Amino acid sequence: MVVVKRSVVPLALALVLAIVGAALAVPTFTLHVQNIGEGGPQQITVPGGVANANVNWVLDSNPDYVKGVKVSFDQDLSSGTTIYVKVYNSSGTVIAQGSQTLSSDLSAGSSIEIDFSSSVEIGNMDQVAVVLVGPQQ
Repeated sequence: MVVVKRSVVPLALALVLAIVGAALAVPTFTLHVQNIGEGGPQQITVPGGVANANVNWVLDSNPDYVKGVKVSFDQDLSSGTTIYVKVYNSSGTVIAQGSQTLSSDLSAGSSIEIDFSSSVEIGNMDQVAVVLVGPQQ
């Protein structure tokens, strides 16, 4: 009987650690930002010189759905910059999108929440794109 209890304890501990680890997992993406025209003869610079962005999903009241994102960048962005976020399914179809134009400067590392026009089921999400359009000059 003691042998059975000793073999069950490590299994139970492993199961508890797996459940706790899954519960603490927060879906986050780090994006590398590519300038338009990179690799071509003419290059258009990303607003603010941004090279990296972080995307954190904002869950809907039903945790199987995402209602938007919180996105932050490695550089400051100027007021008037528009941030577009698009989510694609595995066939490349846009299944969610949202945008926001900054009414004030956004400091590097600060996040801004962008809600989608409608929530999207997590199981259908395959890719995310973040596009920055600089302020009108």
